[in-house]
Amino acid sequence: MTSAQNAITLPDDGITRTNLGDDSILEYGYTTAPGATMLFEVWKKMPSSGIANKANNGSFNVFAAWRVRQGEPVGQASLKLFSVTKDDAGQYQLSTTFSDGTSDSKERTLIVQFAPEDTTVTAAPGLIAKEGDAQVVLTCQSGGIPAPTYTWTGDNLPADAAQDPNTGTLTITNIQRSAAGQYTCTADNGVPQLPGDNPTALTNSVNVQVQYGPSAATITRDPADKVVQWSTVILSCAVDTANPPATYTWTRVNGTLPTNTDVDVVAGTLRLKSIQPDAVGTYQCSASNRIGDPAIATHVIDEVEEGTGQYYRRNYLDQTDKIVLGGVVAVLVFVILVAAFMLGRYLARHKGDYKTNEEKGDGEDADTALQNGDPNHPAVKKNKEWFI
Repeated sequence: MTSAQNAITLPDDGITRTNLGDDSILEYGYTTAPGATMLFEVWKKMPSSGIANKANNGSFNVFAAWRVRQGEPVGQASLKLFSVTKDDAGQYQLSTTFSDGTSDSKERTLIVQFAPEDTTVTAAPGLIAKEGDAQVVLTCQSGGIPAPTYTWTGDNLPADAAQDPNTGTLTITNIQRSAAGQYTCTADNGVPQLPGDNPTALTNSVNVQVQYGPSAATITRDPADKVVQWSTVILSCAVDTANPPATYTWTRVNGTLPTNTDVDVVAGTLRLKSIQPDAVGTYQCSASNRIGDPAIATHVIDEVEEGTGQYYRRNYLDQTDKIVLGGVVAVLVFVILVAAFMLGRYLARHKGDYKTNEEKGDGEDADTALQNGDPNHPAVKKNKEWFI
């Protein structure tokens, strides 16, 4: 029968798993030969950070660098660490010298587990796809120990989309416009978050856009009933949907657009102003957003009724008349401004105090003062008339 040898033992696979913030016990044990005792024990974090020692089964002496950690011995040879942090993860060694001069050492691995954090999402080839593209692959990644698994959700998540919970990928194939929307990835590894942790660290959301060409185009006309000479006719082109929005181009089949015409490429309108009989023809609208084929629609103006003079004067003032009227108004405004300026200048120059001719002259009465005050006034000699 073989006698027991002096040795340090590990009760398990040598791995201790502890959640972040919890206390951790690094378990060690002994087998000893008969009569042998532990002479000197040293615990340290590899490669060389000493934690504590004990001699001759005496007191447990914690080294200065670890005193703030409040480590303590547990049982025969185990070591307890309080409120572990991520920095505590690593390998820990117990080295023992026995009373018979033999020695041994064993290492344990501490894995500090923590909840997922900093969850991110990437997309290949990108978050903007075109209808009919082969696929879009969304990949979710997160920190955390143990490695998280991933779950994808979304209001428009296609039923045939493939998820891999281990790699965090979501693969959407044969892209359709119905797949556009928000997709959310949630990471989970079974480790609870610490109080105060942000719950959003477990998730991340992205918006997938699907671009597609314009649907069928339609044209409406205002007025809808008849087209009258000298009036303004508006043709409006629209599509049911397009992403990005379509722009519009107007042409005239077998001809050019009439003069005095405005085109709005964004709103899709063609405005035919002061329309004339030569505007009869077929008008074509092309709606395009450079994705897929453009949508085409046509509209025919088959008649332009002659407009009466009263109808023209009351409703559709000719452009030339507008210009003339504007010129007349401008001239009137100019004349009024000049007159106001001249009047103001005249009043400014004649502003002040004035003396009458009576005030300028001296005399016993008003007539004498008037004569003396005006150098051009002839002197008047008073004669007396005697009656006998």
